[in-house]
Amino acid sequence: MIDTLALSLAFLTSGIGSSGPCDLLTRDAASGLLGQQVTTPTPSGPEPDEDSGGTRTVCVYQAGTRMLIVTRVVFASAPAARDATTRELVGERYSEGEDDFVIKEEPGLGDKAFWAYSQKAAEFIVVKGATVLALALGGMPKEPSTYQAQLRAATVMAAGKL
Repeated sequence: MIDTLALSLAFLTSGIGSSGPCDLLTRDAASGLLGQQVTTPTPSGPEPDEDSGGTRTVCVYQAGTRMLIVTRVVFASAPAARDATTRELVGERYSEGEDDFVIKEEPGLGDKAFWAYSQKAAEFIVVKGATVLALALGGMPKEPSTYQAQLRAATVMAAGKL
């Protein structure tokens, strides 16, 4: 499952700028979403994202086997971010590791957004200006798609800090 999350996020993640990816969501918000107290969040990056051409940063919140991954990818321009985040490209990332994935455009988040999920993982992917933000959830006790409203709320919180 972690491989599936990492694969889908390797393309769609990260950030550069005044705040790191672990500053986009509070530990309390992550704990609420995961249903357990999280350990210290683990940041990584910034580093080049070879798949997308952006610069990626990641923050991993973990509570036992439950995991929330916040990824931010910063591009040279808003058109570059939009071009790197199409339904087809998001679908390609899921189809490499999952046969049962669903991907839908999600209105009302950023300039463009997607809700993607499988039996093992769920995530929101949001394009906002020259940044792509992804929040992915895995290892949960229920099917990941049942967490859509909670994950959307966390995505709105994080996107508001971009």
